[in-house]
Parts: sequence; C-alpha cells; structure tokens
Amino acid sequence: MAQCRCCHTRGFMVETDVNGLCEACAPYYYLQMDEDIKTLQLSLQALSRIQYAGAAAARLEIARESLERLRPYEAAKLARLPKPSDEIARDLDELEAQWTD
Repeated sequence: MAQCRCCHTRGFMVETDVNGLCEACAPYYYLQMDEDIKTLQLSLQALSRIQYAGAAAARLEIARESLERLRPYEAAKLARLPKPSDEIARDLDELEAQWTD
C-alpha cells in the first residue's frame, strides 16, 4: 500500500512517483515549488529593506503564502528552505509586529 510523503494519503488506489508523491502533490513539487522558494527568499530580502508599511504588508502576505505551501514539502524533506519554516514564521511575525507598531 502506497502513501504520499507530503499529504500522507494512503491506500491501494494511491499511486506515488519516484519521490513518493501522489498525483495531487507531484505537480506542485515539479512545477511550482522552486518558484515559491525563490519568491520566499526574495520577499525576505525585500522585507529587510522596505521602508513603507503598505509594501511591507504585501510582502509579508506573499512570504506567508509561499511558506504555507512549502511547509508540507519541508516536513517530507523534499524542500530545502533558507532556514527552518518555524524560524521563518517567527521572523515574519516579528516583522509584522514591527510594521504594525
């Protein structure tokens, strides 16, 4: 019985690829994940230099969305993030607190 490394779907009807991903998780991994990692890195870099609250809020949202899509793949050890996702989330929370004060 196969089980997806990312979403943990299992069963006799579940087929997985060479990376252990089901047909629902594989397209993101092969087609979009690298772009989300780049987007996350660029957003983190931009947040360290942004001087306007509106721009910071938009970048924070982009970074959070990318991070949430990447977390299951990081947990399955299929994605390499610049830092652990929990640490990135804490950094984003601190930046958000800084911009809302």
